[in-house]
Amino acid sequence: MNQSKQRGQSLAAALAVLLSSAAMLPLSVPAAAADPLFYSEAEDCTIGTGGSVATNVYGTEYPGYSGEGFVWATNSGGMIFEVDLAEGAMYEISTRCWMYLGEQGETRLQTVAIDGEVVTSNYIPNNGEWIDYSFGYFYIPAGKHTIEIGASSSWGYILYDTVTFDYADMPELNVPATLSDPNATAETKALMQYLTEQYGTNIISGQQEIYGGGNDGDAELEFEYIYDNTGKYPAIRGFDLMNYNPLYGWEDGSTGRIIQWVTQRGGIATVCWHLNVPIDFENYELGDAVDWKECTYKNYQSSNSTFNTENILTEGTKERAYFDAAVKMLADQLLILQEEGIPIIFRPLHEAQGNYGRYGDGTAWFWWGDRGPEVFKELWKLLYTELTETYGVHNCIWELNLYELENSIEWYPGAEYVDMIAYDKYEGSPYTWNYDAATSVFLKLVGYSDDTKMVALAETDKIPTIENMLNEGAMWSYFCPWYGSFLTDGSTNPVDHLNEIYNSDRVITLDELPNDLYGYVRGNGGNYDVDGAYECEDGNLTAHDGTSVIEYKYCSGDGYVFLKGADDAIEQTVTVDKAGTYYLYYGYQQNYEQLGKTQLLSVNGGEAQEVFFPFSILFDECEPIAVELKAGTNTIKLTAVEGWTYFDYLRVSDTADTPTTPDDTLAGDVDCNGEVTIADVVLMNRYISEDSSITVTEQGLLNGDMDGNGMILTQDVSTLMRMLANLE
Repeated sequence: MNQSKQRGQSLAAALAVLLSSAAMLPLSVPAAAADPLFYSEAEDCTIGTGGSVATNVYGTEYPGYSGEGFVWATNSGGMIFEVDLAEGAMYEISTRCWMYLGEQGETRLQTVAIDGEVVTSNYIPNNGEWIDYSFGYFYIPAGKHTIEIGASSSWGYILYDTVTFDYADMPELNVPATLSDPNATAETKALMQYLTEQYGTNIISGQQEIYGGGNDGDAELEFEYIYDNTGKYPAIRGFDLMNYNPLYGWEDGSTGRIIQWVTQRGGIATVCWHLNVPIDFENYELGDAVDWKECTYKNYQSSNSTFNTENILTEGTKERAYFDAAVKMLADQLLILQEEGIPIIFRPLHEAQGNYGRYGDGTAWFWWGDRGPEVFKELWKLLYTELTETYGVHNCIWELNLYELENSIEWYPGAEYVDMIAYDKYEGSPYTWNYDAATSVFLKLVGYSDDTKMVALAETDKIPTIENMLNEGAMWSYFCPWYGSFLTDGSTNPVDHLNEIYNSDRVITLDELPNDLYGYVRGNGGNYDVDGAYECEDGNLTAHDGTSVIEYKYCSGDGYVFLKGADDAIEQTVTVDKAGTYYLYYGYQQNYEQLGKTQLLSVNGGEAQEVFFPFSILFDECEPIAVELKAGTNTIKLTAVEGWTYFDYLRVSDTADTPTTPDDTLAGDVDCNGEVTIADVVLMNRYISEDSSITVTEQGLLNGDMDGNGMILTQDVSTLMRMLANLE
């Protein structure tokens, strides 16, 4: 159900909240009023300790000041004034000043205090002349307040000519829904339209999932934690396609989970891409498998990698060939999503700047940023062009990570390649935000695009309070905490804090997204209706860790059973009317290794038989397992040998349909057009998801049955994808 959110902006907070800018804010907004709330010559204010009124400094003239002189701050000092505010709102404090010490370009720290508390410390440059300088924007509640420019912690050696206090010229946050890709799919346009409609008024909730087999294979841990503590699920789910790579790549089910999250649960997907490269790239041969321990996504300085990022930009280099292979694998996954009508917020090559320019060590965090901003921008453009033009990927809202440093704008490849701007906020990097809205950064990023691109908290540890975001006008498009302890340690985001956020009228959760967000009605949550099935979680269970039954939204009944370690088991009783041969079908998912997993099946305590469960991205039904059952009650036990498989239900049938694939079929040619392409993968996925809008002929079904078991299952999709990628 789509529940509209209440609009308007609350200005009723009781405490002042800091919002500062490291320099003049680049906001393209009109002035708030012709006459400011407060304007004064600096010498007419109360002069603080360490300051004095002057017309020269040790005989050196500084012409161009107004009034009778200026305030000269030595080691510290400045001016003090009072304001009486009718309402709590965002205000700007600015001055006309001249930092005269040292060479041009050098800076000195100057502070501002409100009611005796320092709220910002800014480094003002020596420009060799009088400059208009903004200390930033601040939320200040109604009432009388004392403002001090050049508080005791200032470094001084600055001249103040005038001071101005006025309403802050806040950005409108009225961003157009236009996408950079003119060929964007209808679903992508619909998602962009929705995001822009919410932007500036409501914040969309999000959560990053763990990648690979983390959380002991429980990809739902963070999401169920949120639900258990708030009664809500996040609207946005973060995914990582890092395991689709030419080195150690393995199918961890990410694409399948994206399909489930969007089409079955109606959520929004955001995707990053921690692409790895071989550390010993110099001796790497294209196409070779490389153990993940010998790979890295870190910069070459810290990893000692011989991979040269700049060489990607030159055709014919080994780096370019590797990058092309990786992009093709990425495109294959994105095209599967595109054909399923799934748009994504795509955040590749993220956090490119990293430490570059922040701490003086000159290094980025990741290899895609380790050759500086010019190389990065060309790399971004190359990826954008390859995906959109070479592969026809048009289901992406392109989101670029940027930082708030003075040189961060150098990493912006241009509006024509970007749809959203993101910031990754973590405590101590280098700020300690606590639950503040990080509004100074928000406004800096808004200014990079002249308020034409949405700005989001694509990663965070502590989620800012909704009150702070509203009061300060820092209406981030969405927030998305990282997985693990960032969410679940109980202290970074305490339960009461999380509950308050998820139940705020200004926060959009999964249940509040429109049913027809993408132009089609979302599914029923992925629950399977399996007639005559025995739910696995209702059997007798033996689990090595005691946590085998896991609630899940993509299965029948109340959940599934996770046979993780050896000797974990499910024991069920099955009743039949007469003795004979029966066929067992387990609903299962096994997405940890493409080779599949083997388990043991025994009936009535008899000799166990090995049962192989092939790789399956989604919950699927296994091949028929023939067993002899006696009339009446039978005990069927499934015991883990290799483990790492989910089991949902057991279905029992007295027939099994196992057609064979004729020798004259073209394996993989599901659309029967005489060739095998990614379009066949898409058609297979749509067939498996029971898409009623498509038709697969009998011959197409035979062609798609890659393992000849008489059914098209997700393992057939995996086999075909590997064949197309020349992996088999």
